[in-house]
Amino acid sequence: MPESQSRFSNSVDTVVGPLAWNAKGGGPTLLLLHGLLTNSSSWNAVVEQLSSDFRCVTVDLPLGSHPHPADAPADLTVAGLAEAVCQAAEQLCPDGFVLIGSDTGGVVAQLAALRRPNGLQRLILLSCDTERNFLPPVLRYLQVVAHVPGTMFLLRQALKFRFIRRLPIAFGWLVRRELTDTEWSSIISPLSDVRIRRDLAKVLRGISNRFTIQSAKELKNFELPTLFLWADTNKMFPLQNAHALASRMPNAHVVPVPDSLAFSQLDQPAFVARAIRDEATQT
Repeated sequence: MPESQSRFSNSVDTVVGPLAWNAKGGGPTLLLLHGLLTNSSSWNAVVEQLSSDFRCVTVDLPLGSHPHPADAPADLTVAGLAEAVCQAAEQLCPDGFVLIGSDTGGVVAQLAALRRPNGLQRLILLSCDTERNFLPPVLRYLQVVAHVPGTMFLLRQALKFRFIRRLPIAFGWLVRRELTDTEWSSIISPLSDVRIRRDLAKVLRGISNRFTIQSAKELKNFELPTLFLWADTNKMFPLQNAHALASRMPNAHVVPVPDSLAFSQLDQPAFVARAIRDEATQT
């Protein structure tokens, strides 16, 4: 599936369908994966600070705010998305790459890294689901309502209201600062497409901690350098979870992110960019 044969401009074909992508800067490649109900724009501020030294590649996973619908029969479990990321990396990162993931994209990054894609050099995990914490308890209702027809449309309607967006059951425990109207539009607007809502429901129905429990077992033998760049919060992804998993891996360490909720690339982009630069330039 060469890049030139992708079905949309600036997209790469994968097993789940076309993934929109973008690259900025030059130098060693960073491949950045976003979380649930966000898209690659969540990395904009970090990419802006890193692109002077690195080639920053972002892809839009079909996690609810993506521009291109996935193929209707696609496997949208995190395992299926991990296979798609490996295929995208093969085409977009031919000279090697550091894999970086946040939130649900962090789960995808774990599973993709364990597939040992060609050129993978390091793994950086921002606050994300691990072991039995997938999804965090306050968000597990999404896995249930995803089985009810029409609820993804209602979710889109609800997220139009600021007071709902700030609730713990929405984004209230994920990002500390108030997002701009442009940022909210990037999250909500794609859900106007029934096929995007179909993809989101499919992802939610496929979530299971069997994936993260298994990945934790396999990460015990993962020897590539791994950084847990973790927001210092107990609301969604406790810092102790990062320490617990890192302590069982042969070459992993934890760097806490201060004054941030789970989406630290939005709350503390300067700190996140410095930590990524420091990690990615180590020999």
